[in-house]
Amino acid sequence: MIALNHPARLSCLTNLHILDTPVDPHFDALTKLTAHVLRVPRAFVNFVDGARTWCKSAWGAAREIRAHDQSLCAYALENMGESDDVIILDPASQESIQQHPEVTGESKIIFYMAFVLRSPDGFVLGTLCVKDIVAHKPAEHDIAALRLLGAQVTLLLASLLEKQEVADRARRNRDQFLAMLAHELRAPMSPILTAVQILNRSEVTTSQREWAKKLIGRHVRHIGQIVEHLLSTSMVSLGIIKLHLEPVRVVDLLEQAFEMTDAFVEDRHHSLTRTIVGDPVVMADRVQCPLILVNLLSNAAKYTPPHGQIHVSVEGDGERVRIALRDNGVGIEANDLEEIFQIFGQTHRPLDRSAGGLGLGLPFARRLAEWHDGSLEVSSEGAGKGSEFVLWLRQTIETEQREEGHQFVSLEGKLDIVVIDDNVDTADALALYCQMAGHSVRVAYRSEDALDLVRQRIPDVVLSDIGLPEIDGYALVRALRAIAGTASIFSIAITGYASKSDKQLANDAGFDDHFSKPVDLKRLDALLQEIVRKHT
Repeated sequence: MIALNHPARLSCLTNLHILDTPVDPHFDALTKLTAHVLRVPRAFVNFVDGARTWCKSAWGAAREIRAHDQSLCAYALENMGESDDVIILDPASQESIQQHPEVTGESKIIFYMAFVLRSPDGFVLGTLCVKDIVAHKPAEHDIAALRLLGAQVTLLLASLLEKQEVADRARRNRDQFLAMLAHELRAPMSPILTAVQILNRSEVTTSQREWAKKLIGRHVRHIGQIVEHLLSTSMVSLGIIKLHLEPVRVVDLLEQAFEMTDAFVEDRHHSLTRTIVGDPVVMADRVQCPLILVNLLSNAAKYTPPHGQIHVSVEGDGERVRIALRDNGVGIEANDLEEIFQIFGQTHRPLDRSAGGLGLGLPFARRLAEWHDGSLEVSSEGAGKGSEFVLWLRQTIETEQREEGHQFVSLEGKLDIVVIDDNVDTADALALYCQMAGHSVRVAYRSEDALDLVRQRIPDVVLSDIGLPEIDGYALVRALRAIAGTASIFSIAITGYASKSDKQLANDAGFDDHFSKPVDLKRLDALLQEIVRKHT
């Protein structure tokens, strides 16, 4: 006997999202094939919940929804044995169904045979059944054929269930991610707003003003890091990032990563040690590869209690270089070792979210490692026993080609600058910054106004947003270049779009340089100083 109202069985049916749903061509093809193979006029795929029989597919009859007491399928499942897979009902010899509505009513069913459809967990879901108004004596090959066809329906159900589980998991991860993103963005916004209010008070002291400004700067940089994580992960997922692999010393990659994470490691009072055997050289992208190590170091620092230990070891075998980061932090449970490399995947965290993070760093790091023709692995003995992340990169014996970085000379000088941005606060803030550096600055909030300013007086530098209304930044710079005497203008694109393809678009449009938002003001200072030098 099967309990049709069993909670686990009903939950499985619900998860399939298959009750009271539109016709599916795959099920229709199987019911049609079943009717032809078994030489019967009617075939059905029915699913039985706690109250009704839902017809998913019908051949030779209309799709119907029947209450349990009106359905031979419900009767058959309720009265089947636990191990039955094929059920045959014969009203001529079974008195219990001779008064059944499908036998005595308009259907006049005389023959019923069904294959029991089950979930991968073994829960009874419904039937693939055939019905006829004449008697049949099915042979063994008929029963075998029904089992074969029923197995195909079961495989289809398993596929639907798997797809639904993937979709449900994606929705859960999306909801979890959005909740985490909201938390991560609210966290820095609160002190920023408080600091702004402090700065607006007349009684604020000089030391308090300095403290508030540093606080605002620190938390704005944090928001910028969140946006950079989102953009980097999106670009990797979409395959937008292009790597330039060249021989690079591992020690140089590590130094870059240490420099980028030094403040965070020091804030947590961790001890960071290293062991490097030889001076191995790997094939790597000088910009992107250090980000793998940055994510690993940041992860170790986050999930290691204060005053913890982080050790980095490097050793090559001639073909590959092993870069291992070992910490004595919170560790990782065995069933979470792969979950942490899934987009938005994280191990179970407390509600206070003291460690923070969006669950993007490690998936990003593994994908970058694979794009370097390498790999990223993790091991841990469990909760509280620390973790070890191992990055493998391809070793090379080629001599590293170094490029001397250009040293900008700090010079005093004045430039004529036009700032263009439809966001008034952004434009005014950047203009004020340039004015405080001693430059002459004019501001335009619309593309047409910017063209008028340039026609009135040709500037030395144009700082322009890309996402402008009416005329975007690409069209604007082309229009500027068409004005007589503007060939010497140094035009800089300032935009929230920061991929290599976006930079190429800016270059193709006529921009001389590209800055992503928020603007790296130190880099902007250096560039403006270089322009001053060229003008002197």
